[in-house]
Amino acid sequence: MKAFQLLPIFALMICQPNGLSGQTQFQVAFWNVENLFDTLDNSATSDEDFTPAGKYEWTEGRLTKKCQNLTQVIHDMNAQNDLAILGLAEIENFEVLNRLNQQFIKLGWSAVHKESPDERGIDCGLLYNPKLLRLVNKQFLTIYLAGDEKTRDIIEAEFRLADDPSKHSIYVFVNHWPSRWGGQAVTEPLRRVAASTLRTRVDQLLVKDSQADIIILGDFNDYPDDPSLNEVLRAHKMSPNAYPSDLINTTWKLDEDPNTGTVMYRGKWTVLDQIIISQGMTDKQSYSWGFESTHPFTPDYIFEKDGDYSGWPLRSFRGTQYSGGFSDHLPIVCTVNFSNIKKI
Repeated sequence: MKAFQLLPIFALMICQPNGLSGQTQFQVAFWNVENLFDTLDNSATSDEDFTPAGKYEWTEGRLTKKCQNLTQVIHDMNAQNDLAILGLAEIENFEVLNRLNQQFIKLGWSAVHKESPDERGIDCGLLYNPKLLRLVNKQFLTIYLAGDEKTRDIIEAEFRLADDPSKHSIYVFVNHWPSRWGGQAVTEPLRRVAASTLRTRVDQLLVKDSQADIIILGDFNDYPDDPSLNEVLRAHKMSPNAYPSDLINTTWKLDEDPNTGTVMYRGKWTVLDQIIISQGMTDKQSYSWGFESTHPFTPDYIFEKDGDYSGWPLRSFRGTQYSGGFSDHLPIVCTVNFSNIKKI
């Protein structure tokens, strides 16, 4: 994994610790933090394994260690004080998200969250730096699955630069689509519904503004060439022949490289965590994606060091054995440029 660590791009960034003075770009990241539960049993969800008496013996000490580990990674991602948006998956509730943010991260960020109907009780969350961006609007897209199936809502957040008097917006979506548990053939239709839900909302934005700046983050539990993403969401490789409403999956190149990925599956790197953009993010007007800036964040300490899983992400548990790590997913990061937006 060290071979594709792209941290030197940070050296290109001109950033100040407060506000946007002198800054021409910011970072956007997504991370499935794997089971960030509190220690309480919620009778309305299936979270009993993550309690002190549960299968994982999820104590206050283990929760604290998890939050400390996540904070270490997040602070290192924000080494240049330019991390403006962080989408998160597998957050149990606002209380644990707020605790991570206020008690551990301590960067003065704001949170976006809504309790969703997921049966395990896990949600998406979003943290953002209000010194860099102001939240204009938010909503939560419910994915209506057949029968009794429930899944996580999609977060939609509209932002503008904190010191921009114009109305240049960037729309951010945070996703965690239904898992593959039960097999690809059985679960693929669920992710198609999620993709259709998101595509409908994206089309509404593009009808109003064909060059709308949209960035879609998430753990999609599908690969870039799977039908949910490639056909339903219409997120493709960057191409001069793309239709105006097609989306661009900036992680496609990672998926084609066997030495890169965000999740290790059966000894091979895979790309379930992706960053997808609208074509408006490539026109160098208002906001624009930093070309080929999308990459996994790979500090050495986030990996197993030896044994059968050497080189894999160091997670909190291997099976039910506590290992005190971070997550089974790596964070994924990209750069957004905004140097041509006039500021106060």
